[in-house]
Amino acid sequence: MLLILAAGIYFGVRSCDKISDAIKNFSLVQTTITSTLTSALGDLQPQGGLLVGWREIDTRVKFDRETTLGVFGYKVPVGSVHVFLDVPGSRAQYIIPSNGPNDEHWNAQAISESVIMLTLPAPIVNDKVVEVQSDPAKIKVYIDNDWMEHLIPSGGDIDQAKKLLRQAVIETAQSKPALAEVRIEARQVARKFFSELFTRSLGRPVTVIVQFADEIGGQVGGQVGG
Repeated sequence: MLLILAAGIYFGVRSCDKISDAIKNFSLVQTTITSTLTSALGDLQPQGGLLVGWREIDTRVKFDRETTLGVFGYKVPVGSVHVFLDVPGSRAQYIIPSNGPNDEHWNAQAISESVIMLTLPAPIVNDKVVEVQSDPAKIKVYIDNDWMEHLIPSGGDIDQAKKLLRQAVIETAQSKPALAEVRIEARQVARKFFSELFTRSLGRPVTVIVQFADEIGGQVGGQVGG
């Protein structure tokens, strides 16, 4: 009887030791990936976050100028010029944004010793890095004159239209269809990037699952859907 009781105590202690070791290992995994994520965010801060990639953006810009004459103290419209620019081949950069190592919008949570859930902000256009088409041969200019045939566009009208290009590229790049496509690529980039980082820091292969913050709870909101 005493032998059976002693054996039970022995195996019970061994079982508790295994549980304790598992808890320690899990805690070590969490500490390691948290430290790795913090370090990575520090490295990514200069570029505003994790670079997802570039997309070519085609856009159209419209600039209007109205001419008036002063008659008896009133301004009378006598004509207008409408300048349209069709501009292919501009480029927009997309990032998963970060404010640095202490960014609370980034989170890495160990699900097990080999599975990590990574929660990130949704990808956005990096409006600080926009490449606007600069080759005049590729920019198509259309002119529409109203009312007075002698009212012709000036070089200044076209220049004013070109000043609108950068914002037009950003707005097109921020459209819901564009961001929905970028979202797929962003998930793949983040998974690959952090799988390699966590694998190196832990010394063994891990599986990284990526979710965006606006997907939590099954709801996808904000600028994109999907």
